[in-house]
Parts: sequence; structure tokens; C-alpha cells
Amino acid sequence: MEIVMSIIGNKYFQTWIGAMCAHLLSLHSDDFKGTIPFIKKFFPSRSETFYFRVDFAILPIIGALLATILLEPATLRTSIFSGLSWSVSLIAMLKRESNSKGSKK
Repeated sequence: MEIVMSIIGNKYFQTWIGAMCAHLLSLHSDDFKGTIPFIKKFFPSRSETFYFRVDFAILPIIGALLATILLEPATLRTSIFSGLSWSVSLIAMLKRESNSKGSKK
């Protein structure tokens, strides 16, 4: 039980939860492709399910690490919001980029 509590209390885990929540929300965006284009080149000829699952694992881990390093969350609240802000910021940047590409056509 102590191990579970130490994992739950870990700021990296808490930030990962926030990043995971935002990643789940990002699945509703057609513009956001996550790491899937890279994964398809790295692991060719796999199923779409494989690419989805690997992306689902990798992107929130990247977000949790970056948010923890850049924002240094100290509490549960700041950890979750650090994870959320990472993913939301990334999605906003990608949408802005895709919108600006679309307006140039």
C-alpha cells in the first residue's frame, strides 16, 4: 500500500494524469495527429490500433516530463494543471499552424 501511495503522491505521476486527461480531450480534434506520423515511419506496416496505443502512451509521458521540468509543480492541483496546460498548449499551437496553412491556400 505504501508503494501505491508513493506513486500517487509523486509529482511526475500527478502531472502525467493531467497530461493524460488533456490527451483524451485532444482525441476529438481532427487536426491533432500526435506522434502517429513519427511512429508510422519508425514502425511501418503495423495496425492502426498499434499506432493509437503507442501514441496514447508516448504523448502524455512526453507532456508529463516537459510540464514537470518546465513548470515544477509542487501540489496535486499544480501537477494536474501542469499536465493539462502542456497538452492544451500543444494542441493550440498545432491548430494555429494548421489554420494558418489552410488560409494560405
